[in-house]
Amino acid sequence: SSSSSSSSSSSSSNSVSSGAAFMTRRERRPPPRNIKNGCTIESILSRDEDDEETTTTAFNHPRRRRRRDLMMLTSSVFVFPTNAFNAWAAALDDDETKHQKLITNQVFFEFAIDGTKIGRVVVGVYGNESITARRFLALSKGIQGLSYRRKPIIGIEENEDETVETPLWITSSAIAKFEAPGTGEAINTVPGGLTNEELLMDLGKIKHDRANLVSVQVRDDPRMPKPEPKSKLVSNRGKFERVYEPLPPEPNGTSFSITYAPSEDLDVTNVVVGEVISGFDVLAQIGSLPTVPDNSDSPFFQVAKSIGDKRALVSEKSFGKPFAKVTLLNCGEVASTKSGEEVKSEDGAGEEQSSQ
Repeated sequence: SSSSSSSSSSSSSNSVSSGAAFMTRRERRPPPRNIKNGCTIESILSRDEDDEETTTTAFNHPRRRRRRDLMMLTSSVFVFPTNAFNAWAAALDDDETKHQKLITNQVFFEFAIDGTKIGRVVVGVYGNESITARRFLALSKGIQGLSYRRKPIIGIEENEDETVETPLWITSSAIAKFEAPGTGEAINTVPGGLTNEELLMDLGKIKHDRANLVSVQVRDDPRMPKPEPKSKLVSNRGKFERVYEPLPPEPNGTSFSITYAPSEDLDVTNVVVGEVISGFDVLAQIGSLPTVPDNSDSPFFQVAKSIGDKRALVSEKSFGKPFAKVTLLNCGEVASTKSGEEVKSEDGAGEEQSSQ
């Protein structure tokens, strides 16, 4: 009995001493219960001054410092960029609204691939911004039967810098002569005249800074070298003479392009005349067509071109053209009410003035 009492007394003394030691450690650095319960840093700093040492210890603990840094990082990452994003979004909305206010008329283009109609693209024209825009509107509506009807898409410019080539813009064929189809009667009522002199003053008014812009080419790229005149030998009174063919004419302000991305290269050659309003799925189909690759860097092509091989000259003209034939089946003006809403006919289709 004496031995059992002694053992029990020894165990109780050990537990008391261990408990005293634990209490001593706890008193020396009490746990920051406020942090454990999800309290913020501000509540820790607002504790009584008597507990200043405990607060400093809890605040400087490595785990607490990580939590403090995380909270500061969170506030700096998610609060301030939100304000910047709102300002950026508002600027975009203002820019889009500004461009929409420039629209005075709407025209449509019906596209076909290899003779199969794929849909319609509606373009809002900035009719009051430039002479070039008024010329584009007149040719889209039709002047004595002269319009973009049955004109092909002759090029799809692609971005070769990216891993996957994406389209930058598509280009239509130009109207060669300002003559009435069938009769050959000269048309002198084209806005801006029969040359591109007046159209050059419209360059740079609106930048090609986004997708779905429609622009008209008014000059060649001055940064590119001019082509040399082609020559050929002809027989004249029993003697061979070298005759030089005339250079191709300057753009007459009829070929138009539609952008798929910001295209600053067009700023020096094209004048923005409007923007696409609907038919984006049609443009996506055209932009996804495979095109003839540009092999101008090939040594075989360079040698063939240097010796005047006609096959090289023909292949050079086809660079960038789609393998499929893309044409404009029809075009015209979309009739609209004074409020800007499209007029609906009895069958629900929008009324239009075709160029046919």
